[in-house]
This record gives sequence, structure tokens and C-alpha cells, in this order.
Amino acid sequence: MARKKSKAAEAADSLSPPPKKQVRKKPKPDGDSSAAAESPRGTTKKTPVKKSAKATKKVTKKKVSKKVTRKTGEAATSTQATKRSSVASSADAAVSSDAMASQQLASSAQETAGQQAASQPNPSPTSTTVSAPWESEIPMPVAATISAEQLHKVEASTQQIGRDLWSHLDRRQPSVFERRWWLDHILTWAMQDESVKVQMFRFVDVLPMLKTSESVARHLQEYFEEVSEHLPSAVRLGLEVSEPDSLLGRALAVNARTNARKMAERFIAGSKTDEIFQSVTKLRKQGLAFTLDLLGEAVVSEAEAEAYQQAYLKLIEELAPRVQAWPVDDLLDQDHAGHIPVCQVSLKLSALYSRFKPIDPEGSAAGVKARLRPIFRAARDHDAYVHIDMEHYAYKELTLRIFKEILLEEEFRDWSNCGIVIQAYLLEAEQDLLGLLQWAQYRGTPVAVRLVKGAYWDYETVISEYRGWPCPVYREKWQSDASFEQLTRVLMQHWELLRPQIASHNLRSLTHAIAWAEELHVPRNAWEIQMLHGMADEQQHLFSQLGHRVRIYAPFGEFLPGMAYLVRRLLENTSNDSFLRHAYERDADIGELLQMPG
Repeated sequence: MARKKSKAAEAADSLSPPPKKQVRKKPKPDGDSSAAAESPRGTTKKTPVKKSAKATKKVTKKKVSKKVTRKTGEAATSTQATKRSSVASSADAAVSSDAMASQQLASSAQETAGQQAASQPNPSPTSTTVSAPWESEIPMPVAATISAEQLHKVEASTQQIGRDLWSHLDRRQPSVFERRWWLDHILTWAMQDESVKVQMFRFVDVLPMLKTSESVARHLQEYFEEVSEHLPSAVRLGLEVSEPDSLLGRALAVNARTNARKMAERFIAGSKTDEIFQSVTKLRKQGLAFTLDLLGEAVVSEAEAEAYQQAYLKLIEELAPRVQAWPVDDLLDQDHAGHIPVCQVSLKLSALYSRFKPIDPEGSAAGVKARLRPIFRAARDHDAYVHIDMEHYAYKELTLRIFKEILLEEEFRDWSNCGIVIQAYLLEAEQDLLGLLQWAQYRGTPVAVRLVKGAYWDYETVISEYRGWPCPVYREKWQSDASFEQLTRVLMQHWELLRPQIASHNLRSLTHAIAWAEELHVPRNAWEIQMLHGMADEQQHLFSQLGHRVRIYAPFGEFLPGMAYLVRRLLENTSNDSFLRHAYERDADIGELLQMPG
């Protein structure tokens, strides 16, 4: 099934009245001419192209140098503060800090680009590079210059919005009578000691393969014997006195399996359509939208790829009519252009074709498109939305290529209920985003862009070091955070063609997005916030109550293949840098949480 390889990197206004309820009206198909006249979503009219730099697919050293020089010049009159005691002092430091961060990011990207170019073999003299049609007809956009005044204003707004949100956040601890209290308690206890955390993850990872209570009990003893002195006395006693085949041993095994399953259920929406419907109905009642992603392991056969496709076709056909029967919620079901689908799914292209290989782009693209087209057609027929997820770096270029090519086909060129992911931790992220903008200008129909920081940091750094390749990701967390903010600004500047979906649990990242949206007069319903299912419930509800559309990324699938995902979520939920760790701390330093990257 679908690949889930890493352990996770960084996941993280007055109150608006409740959304107005009304009877849902079935939307007209995108291809209908009358629907096209009513909503920009149905048009194929090309967006006018603004003047920009000469088309080029790579950011040259000269361009990077000019960009850094401009930002440094903008920051010349500003003083960097090391301690931000108020909103005003934070704003005063904004321009200088932003320029320094941009300069360091550009330097890192430039250095790595040079290493990558040097490490690549020279192309064959007989090989030719064929430009895509949008590259030859549409000039490559460049990031717009931002004035020092704007930077200062947005930083002050970011600080003010962040403090207002923090003051509204309900940091009430769940009570002992709530199941979430027990799950949080287990996590808190397990994460207090690094050695216990490692053993816990080892055990959770192997648990699905243990078929008997005896084998579960034996692995409990073997894994936790090394760290027994760190365990609560009751747990330590139970492990010491029980035998794997004894009554007590079987009781421990059942309890361990039950707790692991409950934790998985917190992050996974279900496996059957009825279970999934119950989960998304609960989200709907809480004022939250959803997108569903099928869990699984790597696809190694065409039979598995076919099953992956059929799972999505079945989900769309069975779930879409049920959720469309809900009363319309203006906050969740309407954007600046009109209706947006209630049923939304996310999928990975590599799971649609077992021979998905970057070394064979033509064959891979043909295999993926053959299975992706029926999913797109089902989505159009049932008024659903399809989002293409990103995987590790080696698959990025091929994923972008397939996405762009299939959506230029006559059948799908006027379809806007689709989107793709950009990973901010990649050195090439801004180049990829501007490339998407260039393509969208040529296509003439908008798409959504889910901006994430990236979930394969460990994998990318280990693989690049092991193989002696240049590392494609930023090495420091602050660099990824700074890149995320730069890309957020670009998305907000081009929101009509690249509809922003800001996916984060980080308070600074989200408030910075709100500040830029307000500065650039982006309609509130033209963009959305996305968070993970089972994480940051209080933050989800807060942003929703403040009038922002919040969409929950909810995995679905069987418990067995979902365990790798569970481990990633556990790691992210206990990250030292995460806003989630401070959500319940009334004395947490809001200044630290809102501090500018770098």
C-alpha cells in the first residue's frame, strides 16, 4: 500500500457567529457553461501575465544575490533585538531579522545547488532538453519585492494576532473521566525518558506482527527490561512477576494491545466507510472540514496498486453522496468563488503504479495517469476534491510533472477541485512554487497548494549522508520555518491562482499567515488552515471559532499498516519545538512561541 517512511519533522479577531445553515443545492458540473459564468472555478480563461524576469528553470547566483541585496538594503535602518518584550520591539527587529534569514537561506540553497551541479555527470552530447509548453510561453515568475514598511507592519500584526489567539486558547487540561486524559497521560509518562520512548516506539512498531498474547507479553518483557528502573512501580512489578503464558501475562498483553489500538484510533479515522463517515460527521459537528488519506505500506505489485485505486473510487462513490446530504455550512462549503466540495481526499502517486521510477519518467507517468484519470472522473461526477501528496525528494520532480501534465489534458483543464503539496524544508521549494505559478498562469484555472514543512527530514538527511549526495533539505529547523514564511507570503500574493492551504500546528507560522492575508487583502474564505486528525484539538476549534476554515487531514485504513503512521504522530506530538507541547502551559513564554525564525 502507500508508503509512510519517516518519523516526522515539524507538524504546528473577534469571535465569528456560527455559520449559517441552509439547504444544500447540488452544484452544476465544472464543464457546464452556465456554471462557468457563475463561478471562476469553471473558466478556462487564462490569467493575464505580469511582467517578470527572463524565463529560467533554475535560480542563478546572480538572481539570488540581487534578491539578498534588496532585502539587506530594506533592512539597513532596522536594529535587531535579541529580546522582544513587546509587540513594538518585535516589529522593529522584523526587517533586519527577515533580511538575515533570507540571506542565510539563499546562501544555503546556492551552496547546495552548486554541489548538486558539480556532482551530476555531464549530459550526453546527443541528448536534448525539451521545454514544457508553459515554460516557453510564460515567463518564469520571480518573488515580488516586499518593502521594509510592509515587513515591519506584518511582523507587528503577527505578534498582536498571536498574543490575541494565545489569550483565547482554552488551555484546560482534559479531565480524568475523558479517554484523552489517559492517552495524554501515557504519552507524557513515556516521553519523559528518552530510553523509554525508544523502547515504546520499537514495541508499537512490531506489535501488529504479534499474533498471540504470549508473544506480546514476551516482547513487552524483552523491550522494557532494559529500562525497567524508569517505569512506574506497578508496571515494573507486573512485568517482573508475570510469565508470558500466565493469566497475568495474557492480561498485560491484552491491555497493551488495547491501549495501542486506542492511540491509533485517535489519529486514524477508521477502516470501513461507516467508521469513516462517523469520524467525519463528528468533525463536521465541531465546525471542521476534512480530507482523507489512505494509509499503507509501499506498493510492490500491480495488484496492490489496483487495490489502492479501487479503495479511493469506492470511498468517493460511497462517502460523497452521504456527506453532501449535510446542510450547507457557509464557513466550510463556500469560498470566494462559490461552492467547494465537502468530500475531499488526498493520495500519493507512487501508490498508483508499482513501477513508479524517476529513472523512467515516461513509463511511470503513463502508468500513474491510467489509474489517476478514473479517480479524477469519479471526483468530478460525485462533486469531490482530490489532492496530490508529496513523498520523499527523489519523487518530487516526477510527481510535479505528472500533476501538471494530466491537468493540462482537455478533460481536466477547467477542473479546479484539485491541488498539490509544496514542502518548505526543501532548498528548491520556492523554485517549485514559482514553477507552479508559471504553469497555473498558462493553464488558466486555479489549483490549491498545501504548504507543509515536510515529513521526511530524517529520511532525506540519512540517505544523502549515506550515499554521499548533497542534502536536499535545510539542516536547521529555523531555516525550514523561515522558508515556510517566505512561501506563505508568495501564496498569499498569488491566492487567485494558487489557493493557499497552510498546514501547520505552529502558532508563529499560522499567525504569520493570517497577518499576510490581512495585509494583502486576501478574502478570509479564499484560503484555509489544515491540521492533523487527533492533534491540537483546542487549536483547531479556536481557529474555527475565529472564522477560519480549518480542514483536518484524517488518515483511514487498517490498523496494521497504520502503525508506522502512529509512530510518526507520537514523535510529532512530543517534539520539543512543537507548539503542542506548550498548549496546556499557562506560564509558557508567548514571546518564544512567536519569535521570528533565525
